[in-house]
Amino acid sequence: MQKFKILLFILSLTLLGAKEHRLVTVGGSITETAIALGHEGDLIGIDLSSIYPKEIVKDIPKIGYWLQLPKEGILSLKPTMVLASERSKPKKFLSVLPSYGITTHFISDGASIESAKKKIMQVALALNEKEKAQRIINRIEKNISILDAHIAKLTKKPKVLFILNRRNGMMMAAGKETKAGTMIKLAGGINAVTFKQFTTISEESILQMNPDVIIFSNKKNKDNLKDHSILATSAGINKQIFSMDMLLISGFTVRIDEALSSLTCMLNKNELTFCK
Repeated sequence: MQKFKILLFILSLTLLGAKEHRLVTVGGSITETAIALGHEGDLIGIDLSSIYPKEIVKDIPKIGYWLQLPKEGILSLKPTMVLASERSKPKKFLSVLPSYGITTHFISDGASIESAKKKIMQVALALNEKEKAQRIINRIEKNISILDAHIAKLTKKPKVLFILNRRNGMMMAAGKETKAGTMIKLAGGINAVTFKQFTTISEESILQMNPDVIIFSNKKNKDNLKDHSILATSAGINKQIFSMDMLLISGFTVRIDEALSSLTCMLNKNELTFCK
């Protein structure tokens, strides 16, 4: 019976035609890469972390979150190809997608400039877009090289706190080994926290850390700080509290050069002449 269902599923795919691929992407950076390579028209499903470009992804069916992908959510769309982050779950289900006739690629998802370039090329090879990917990678390498030269000349390393969210007086902060933590280091900053992963911290802890710069992943949280105690930190006193969306700061996407440039300017605006 299971084999019969799979045969029916594969037969239905052959009758759909039209698109070059019936593509499902799992992971915001993977979706963004597929779109940058010109395959937005092939997308029939994306996961909930795929939030950019907003005007394109808002109308594409959502299949759930990348850590808890529902089987029927994917199969009901009858994809011919799935591009998924290597960190996606459940692995048991994803690993059997090829048995349904679905070409499946697991894309690397590291936290470095090199891993971002590797991710772009892996997606490109799956979509037969190597030349387009190489142009994107060339642009990234050129822009990062220029940026690195500026960062190397900085005389100060600001202490930076990245906050994912805040609730009931507690805040979730990015540790040194998170992707946001890696970006802070690449941009010439020092993470204000000593722990490695995301950890909940109190307002009192933030006051003791006294960061030079605070970055929220949510603009609403950043804007709703009237009379908040963290305004007494160096970041608050000097108006160095910003927001930067999570996908940009930690996605290591095709916009990695833009992300690093924006973050570097947030941390070092007074020392860098090219910052607006």
